[in-house]
Amino acid sequence: MPAERKAESVCRCDAIAATKRFPRGYRLTRKDQFDHVLSNRTVHLRCGCFRVFATENHQKGARLGLIVGKRQLKRAVDRNRVKRALRETFRINRSRLPAMDIVVQLTETPSTTTVTAQAMTMWPRLVSATGTENDQQSL
Repeated sequence: MPAERKAESVCRCDAIAATKRFPRGYRLTRKDQFDHVLSNRTVHLRCGCFRVFATENHQKGARLGLIVGKRQLKRAVDRNRVKRALRETFRINRSRLPAMDIVVQLTETPSTTTVTAQAMTMWPRLVSATGTENDQQSL
């Protein structure tokens, strides 16, 4: 009996996780995509330990690329933690962002408590810097 309950709860979690994913279409995945944003940026701003570059895209919504280098965070576990926090805040705020390709670069070593807070303040600043707000409730 307890094994059946465990199996049910796992399936329920999988269903919830499937709706809250960060699919490949929301990411910048190739070098030429990063190069395009960095060379043709229309928005450039600093927010705490992050530098944000953005340019308009012709997709349905915002896409994210991350640059977290070894110079700022030596340990891979720390780099992955920062990337995970940035992806999660982007996923939460994506519906408010205009259709842009966004590259976020870590420029200095952050403290562990400020990464999420700085990332959460970064997205509204990006929207105000672009001067437009996109409402993608259907996505």
